[in-house]
Amino acid sequence: PRKVVFPSVRFLTRRFESNRSRLRVRRWWLLALRIAAIAALALALARPAIHRSLSITWLTIGLVAALGIALLVMASVALARRQSRATAYGLGGASALALLAALVWGCYTYASGPAPAIDSIEPVAIAIVLDNSPTSAWKTAEDDRIGRMRDLATWMVTRVPRTSRIAIIDRSSQVASFSLDVASALSKIEQIQPLEVNQPISSRLDAAARLVRTSELPNRQVLLVTDLAESTWREASDDAGLANLFTQDPPVALTLFDLGEFEGSNRSLSIPRFADATPPRGVPVAVSTTLEFQVVSGSTAESPASASVTAELQMHKSDPAFPVVRDGVVLKPALENVDRTSVRVAAGGASELLLTVPALDVGTHHGRIQLVGDDAMPLDDVRYFTLQVLAPSNLLLVSDDEDEARIISQAITAAPGLIDEADAEFIVQRISFADLSVVRLGDFDAVILLDPPREVLGDDAVTEFAQDGGGVFIGLGPAAGEGAFDSPLLPPLVRRWRTPDPGTFFQVNNSSHGVTQSIAADTPWSDFRVQQYWQLEASEDDTILIEYAGSEHPALVERLFRGDQQSGRVLVLSTPIPALAKSTRRWNELFGSDPWPAWLMTRQSIEYLTRRGGAQWMSVVGRPQSIPIEENVEPDENRAQRLQLFPPGETLPVPLNVPEGATKVTIGDVPRSGIYWIRGARPGVGFSANLPGEASKIGRIAPATLDQIFGPDQYSLATDRQGIEFAENKATQRVALQSPAMLLALVVFLLEQILGNRFYRKS
Repeated sequence: PRKVVFPSVRFLTRRFESNRSRLRVRRWWLLALRIAAIAALALALARPAIHRSLSITWLTIGLVAALGIALLVMASVALARRQSRATAYGLGGASALALLAALVWGCYTYASGPAPAIDSIEPVAIAIVLDNSPTSAWKTAEDDRIGRMRDLATWMVTRVPRTSRIAIIDRSSQVASFSLDVASALSKIEQIQPLEVNQPISSRLDAAARLVRTSELPNRQVLLVTDLAESTWREASDDAGLANLFTQDPPVALTLFDLGEFEGSNRSLSIPRFADATPPRGVPVAVSTTLEFQVVSGSTAESPASASVTAELQMHKSDPAFPVVRDGVVLKPALENVDRTSVRVAAGGASELLLTVPALDVGTHHGRIQLVGDDAMPLDDVRYFTLQVLAPSNLLLVSDDEDEARIISQAITAAPGLIDEADAEFIVQRISFADLSVVRLGDFDAVILLDPPREVLGDDAVTEFAQDGGGVFIGLGPAAGEGAFDSPLLPPLVRRWRTPDPGTFFQVNNSSHGVTQSIAADTPWSDFRVQQYWQLEASEDDTILIEYAGSEHPALVERLFRGDQQSGRVLVLSTPIPALAKSTRRWNELFGSDPWPAWLMTRQSIEYLTRRGGAQWMSVVGRPQSIPIEENVEPDENRAQRLQLFPPGETLPVPLNVPEGATKVTIGDVPRSGIYWIRGARPGVGFSANLPGEASKIGRIAPATLDQIFGPDQYSLATDRQGIEFAENKATQRVALQSPAMLLALVVFLLEQILGNRFYRKS
């Protein structure tokens, strides 16, 4: 019998076969998408990376592979819909050719060039430079600068492979070197503290670049952690060598990590200023300092419009038993409060604080001024000072005019609060030039010659006095005669010079000298005219302190005589003072109405000649300091004097060996602000050191300044740890594929969800 299929049943059978074919295709694609989703996710988490030079090549290979997959999808669709088998097989063949071409091309590129790799950090020669300048001491509840530096450096050290070469470099003068291992690098990071004395940032970057270039590792990097403070980068902006420092062969990648804006407020004190750094015995002395209150603009909190600030003046007690070490603990003389003041200062403003040091006995006295309370920058809240109360200095004033001698004596001995002659700074003995030959000059600290005649200027006794370390002040006048004259005491006299009306006036030439520093600024010298003076021919060894305006003629000249113990000082004024006698009245008007500049110049000159200035007892950190001492041992040419230097804080004393017969000791290392005590000389000997005011300024440079220093394309600037990772990939010539791979995994996962929903739907 013949079987005949009913047409309706035949239609259902064909429909069933078509659906079963489509389901088979979908099943395979669903399985492939699920496998691809897992593989793409694993690839993304592995952080693949390719070399920058082959990024275009690998991108093209990926496009060819994507084309092959697209053709395979089209062939599958054609086969599922039971279209022309020729079309399906053609698309499948084209897909196979595209995938085969991508595979062959990829294998060739992998074998012939830098291969793709898992983006784990390869061994690197890295120098981590920590900018631990004074501004790194900034600390608030939200921002601990030095702590953030240490945390970032620790994170960087722990993430690099153990085969890397790591160097930790700070702003100290230590030699840059690689750490032995990760543990030693971490130990060095923990010891990093803010430094008051630091090397220029350019020199530390140069040391870091030179160090990493010595490594055989091809990946060489320098990471600088900085707050971009102006005090750090002011000198670096003038260093042209930084522009090509990192581009030299072999190149070094530079990454700058910016710690960000300062947030908070800071109170700061300036270095103390004294009305008299060597006050008389038993006379109180005024001390002033400038208080600044700065609110940083980057602060997110509500900034105060003003603040009430209290400052305390504290003095160390004079005790010859201290400082001393007992049971391993350093003990210093006790501090006691002697004065206190409060002031309200506006945000961004400044105020002058005036305090008073009480009457002191002869000797060296140390103290400090500190602000009550804490703020973000503790380094500039305390300022240290040292006062030297000296015994009265003996002066010999030689003049033939009693009135002029009396006026100069008053100018020298005038002191606020002077009670009686026993407490005076200077004891002045006045004689005439006729009596000079019978006086023993060695009994005096300085000699003042007012309008001396030529025979006195050529006197060997005065010259020997200067050569032995004495001080001589010479006020030239008409008694010097006419015509040229030469003497060892002073520069050669060329001739007597007369200026036309209204005359000339003084012009300070050296404002940093001990004589002129108090009269250099805003002194109205033009109100005090000079009509006549002696033209001096100063040599290269002479120091010209004051000139006459409109000319190159010296007005005040210093000449030094090098002695065995100390240098003798001679100050020569080429016009007479006070010029009030009949013979000198027409020479100048220095002691005319309100003659305070001439009085101050005279007093400063005598203080300088008698070495009563306080500059030798107060210094700034980082500067060598020489301190006069007195011997406490019997003379012995084979024995050195042994002293102890007690630095600030709890640091144990440092031994000092001073040659026998030396009258001063030089401290070459002054790394911290505070009081430095010297034990072994007379009690209380020492000096104070302060941090310069500009070192703690918290202003920041603009990021554009970095382009001028290094060049716009020679560095990477990061503000977070992801920025450092990006800079590392850029430095190693890698292109990270983590983001594209993660996007690919997301796309494949979505396609799998769409296909799975269509496959399992019930409708």
